[in-house]
Amino acid sequence: MIDHYLDQIETLKKRNTHRKYEAVLNRFAKQFPGRTFESMQIEELNDYVIALMRKRMSPNTVLHNIIIVAQFFRRYGRPGITRELQLPQKISSLPVEYTEEDLAQFFSACDDWERALFSTFLLTGMREQELQHLVWTDINFRLRTIRVTAKGKYGFCPKRWEEREIPVPTKLVEVLERHPKFPGSPFVFPSPKGNREQHMLDRCKEVAKRAALDQGRLDLKTFRSTYATRMLRAGFDVRTVQYWMGHKSLETTMRYLVPATEVHARLDQVEIPGAAVEVNRGSVNIVP
Repeated sequence: MIDHYLDQIETLKKRNTHRKYEAVLNRFAKQFPGRTFESMQIEELNDYVIALMRKRMSPNTVLHNIIIVAQFFRRYGRPGITRELQLPQKISSLPVEYTEEDLAQFFSACDDWERALFSTFLLTGMREQELQHLVWTDINFRLRTIRVTAKGKYGFCPKRWEEREIPVPTKLVEVLERHPKFPGSPFVFPSPKGNREQHMLDRCKEVAKRAALDQGRLDLKTFRSTYATRMLRAGFDVRTVQYWMGHKSLETTMRYLVPATEVHARLDQVEIPGAAVEVNRGSVNIVP
């Protein structure tokens, strides 16, 4: 039954989604060899949750596993099992962004090809697979826009099958106009052989190493949260940023936004009501 379900997922969902479902459901099947899902009791499923936790899985990963299992159960007539399980609390991590210092150090270590690639990450907020499948016809240099479009020939669809158009600054347009085209390849950032570049993260780590930055801190997703935060601080409304990033909901976009850190100059303007602060020779006296 799991094989039948995975065949449906492979047909209806994206390749990465199928791989995730396959790994999760095969792990689940190994825990219950020879069993039918109708015969499984809630306490057995609770024991499975505990077993995943004991394998040092994070709470969020455990929840992700159980959600996929629950979707399988619902598909075959047992909905709502997550309401009966004892599940760990989801941990909401703080979003992170690259500082101006990090970015300056990173881009100073880039060659021209790398600078074009990571400038596009930074100034469009595009996902890794979207950049891997970016072709020259997606770029409108006159209108200064980049489109995220399906590429049926390569088995690529945007997340939730929603194409979108992202306006880009003149500086990025100028960088991409200078960016060389690989003979015979439609991709803007192809591999050395002209195919899709599958090692963008490795390239990011290589640049970080040359720049003497912590490689563990540098990843492609942080370019995306940096983009979202920059756009909001530049004055664009959240609904617009949501569309540019290809998010289904405002809540998802808000999770990418990093709280402001350079706040002390403004905070210091806030006074204690009913008191005046007098600074005298380095000492602070509060005078009623």
